[in-house]
Amino acid sequence: MALGNRYPRLGAPWTAREIKLLGKKPDSVLARRLGRTIGEVVGERERRRIKLPIARPWTAREIRLLGRLTDAELARRFRRTAWEVNHQRVSLRIPPFRPRPPSRYWKPAEIKLLGTMPDAELGQRLKRSRISVLSQRLLLGIPYAVPKLRPWSRAEIKLLGTLPDAEIARRFNRTEMAVSIQRRYRSIPKPDPKHATHQPFTSAEIRLLGRFPDSDVARRLNRPFDNVHRQRVKLGIPPFQRQMRRPWTPEEDQLVGTAPDGEIARRLKRREGAVRHRRVILGRALPSNPNWKRWTPKEDALVGILPDEEIARRTGHSVKSVGHRRIALGLPKPNAKARAWTPEEESLLGTDLDAVIAERLGRHRSVVRDHRTALGIPPFGRHFWTEEEIRQLGTAPDAVIAQRLGRSIQSVKMQRYNLKIPL
Repeated sequence: MALGNRYPRLGAPWTAREIKLLGKKPDSVLARRLGRTIGEVVGERERRRIKLPIARPWTAREIRLLGRLTDAELARRFRRTAWEVNHQRVSLRIPPFRPRPPSRYWKPAEIKLLGTMPDAELGQRLKRSRISVLSQRLLLGIPYAVPKLRPWSRAEIKLLGTLPDAEIARRFNRTEMAVSIQRRYRSIPKPDPKHATHQPFTSAEIRLLGRFPDSDVARRLNRPFDNVHRQRVKLGIPPFQRQMRRPWTPEEDQLVGTAPDGEIARRLKRREGAVRHRRVILGRALPSNPNWKRWTPKEDALVGILPDEEIARRTGHSVKSVGHRRIALGLPKPNAKARAWTPEEESLLGTDLDAVIAERLGRHRSVVRDHRTALGIPPFGRHFWTEEEIRQLGTAPDAVIAQRLGRSIQSVKMQRYNLKIPL
């Protein structure tokens, strides 16, 4: 049948009546009625941007193609939207098209090699991935190949540590990991081109082992620390022991302060710093310093609380003497940026709560508390117990003693309980 007889209006200009019918009926129905092809009707409708108000039913041929190609390709072929193709495929529970990655069938010769060597090695030989070899081996139920351990010969052991592990592995057809494990098992250090680690120790070098720390010996001999440490352990040489701190005897304490620290250090074979530290702890002055004054417990209470300069100004000691005293007492250096206390500020301590005084002076509450405690000032609302007050505890009921001394009953009970005084 001629194409013109089947589609009499093929290629003819579109009339106004035909254009009005576009989009009102399905394209296939309208093409059959107008004597045109479906492609011609669809092309004219899309050119004029006329949408179909009625959804075109899905044919059996279109449904069979769902999932065999991508949704975008099927939408182009069916002249539908990609969303319409995706919705129809999901509603029919058809999985999407996933292109299969390029694969290669396993040959019988390749299957025979499964399990004869590790999967990674076989994959490298067959130019396949390790996962591909592992999956095929598990699918066929072939067990994993356990390589037989080849014993190490004397010639191989002699070369350990003289060449890099990779070079030894290449020569003897072993893995680099196997060479590394064997070398470490035999306590052979790893060769380093920057150090002569593979060279044997000379007699002069061996005499240094144990006389100094291994780190010092390694630095002197230009060898790695592990090389020196292993050689010392191999020869059974004990490690270097630093001289233990020698305790001070009463005879040595009597000499401290009788002469300059350097002279005493030479006599006692001690460091000058150790003699100076001991003299400060003992509270003794140098013979050449007649202006030295002894530290009192009240002055020691200020050390570490106030700056060294402030303590030196108050106590008459030098700043250097205050620093030595602070170090001898094991106290940290106070904050150098801390603001010095004035006599007016110190007069306010104990007159009110520490938090109120801190807010008034612009200081932290802990700073105010520590300074008040160092000066021996009791907190606000409380005062220290005198010996006369303590003697009255237990002589009468706590309520009577509290009223007599102007204290609370709880304060009297706690003080009596702490001193273990019965009623």
